[in-house]
Amino acid sequence: MIHVHGEGVEEALKAFPTGKYLVTASSEGRSNGVLAEFVMQGGHTPPTLVMSTRKGQILSPLIRDSRRFAVAIIDDRTRAQARRFAHSSVDSINPFIGLTVEETPGGIPVLRDSVAWFECELARHIDIDSDCELYVGNVVAASLHEDAYYEPEQSTLHEDLMSLELEGELQELVAEAH
Repeated sequence: MIHVHGEGVEEALKAFPTGKYLVTASSEGRSNGVLAEFVMQGGHTPPTLVMSTRKGQILSPLIRDSRRFAVAIIDDRTRAQARRFAHSSVDSINPFIGLTVEETPGGIPVLRDSVAWFECELARHIDIDSDCELYVGNVVAASLHEDAYYEPEQSTLHEDLMSLELEGELQELVAEAH
């Protein structure tokens, strides 16, 4: 068993950026979705996402059988629709009935008004000693909603350092610092 020590651990964990993500999957004519705990970009080449869902979710067998899943970023426009997936179960009626959905190229339903969606091919499933499990997927298709507001692409610190190194400026900056 893992023990967490120290005051403020839970408060400090809240500093990690989180968003609202609806993860969906389809297999053999069945589709469902769950709200993901966390989603993050895990790599650039190929583009890779890492997502976390609670263990025992209805989505696990669908992802296992189809080897695909979709991640949709939801906002205020789609939040009410996404609430339907907060308590999905095996016995539930198709949760997509009555919702405005579109399908990814692989046939996975996603909310049409999502900020963006990503269809992923399963690269790895990781069952960790936690209440959640991790899925790593290579992005094979994506769509950004035409009305979505997003910040212009900003380079990361890693990209900035790599570009400096490639241009030889890193050595100049180090020399100036001494």
